[in-house]
Amino acid sequence: MQVVIIDDEKNSIEYLTELLKKKEEFSLAAAFCDSREGLAYLLKNPCDLLFLDIDMPGINGMYIAEQISSLHPHTKICFVTAYNGYAAKAFELNAVDYLLKPYTQERLFKCLNKLENTTIGLNVYQEISGQYDYNLDMICGFNEEDIVLIPASEIYYIEALQGGCMIHTRDHVFRGNKTLNFYEEKLKKNSFFRTHKCYLANLTRADRFRPRINYTYDMYFKDISDVILISRNKVKELKQYFN
Repeated sequence: MQVVIIDDEKNSIEYLTELLKKKEEFSLAAAFCDSREGLAYLLKNPCDLLFLDIDMPGINGMYIAEQISSLHPHTKICFVTAYNGYAAKAFELNAVDYLLKPYTQERLFKCLNKLENTTIGLNVYQEISGQYDYNLDMICGFNEEDIVLIPASEIYYIEALQGGCMIHTRDHVFRGNKTLNFYEEKLKKNSFFRTHKCYLANLTRADRFRPRINYTYDMYFKDISDVILISRNKVKELKQYFN
């Protein structure tokens, strides 16, 4: 994994750099004491893992995290700070970890081992779900480090979110690493219908539809309480589907 460090404390960078040398799977691409220089680099050179201080002169680490999360959503961010007051905000930005200075080698390696295992699982998941033209009526879902094969008949709907999709079944929600367009094409023969730019629904699991005042509809499902939107331009198409 390509690693970048942004921290205004030189000693902190040197300490982290020395520890990273003990993990062959992680390669330091660049390190910056100046937060502006670090952000400028990342805008052009995305990395796999960013170690990021928060309270820095120039540009605050939270601002950098927000920009990188938006531009490069696959970059994993680990905050490294002397203050614990930012933890809640950090995890709102989907930070993979939050290291409080001073941290030990053991604490850092715990973070890196978790990332390493997750990355290995994700690579296998991408291989299974993307590179093989299989005809099974199922798709791959990702549950932490586990790759789960989900029968199409058990899927209620798939929801597009920033950075990926969520696959909803009756009892579980799995992550998917494909676009909603991919799942729409894959599942079109299984009675899946694109109700909205953010939703792909299994019509065999639909229970009822309720109109709204703005000519859109809500779709309700059997066995679950979730409700999804049917956009105005999809209502007519859906009616034709049932007719």
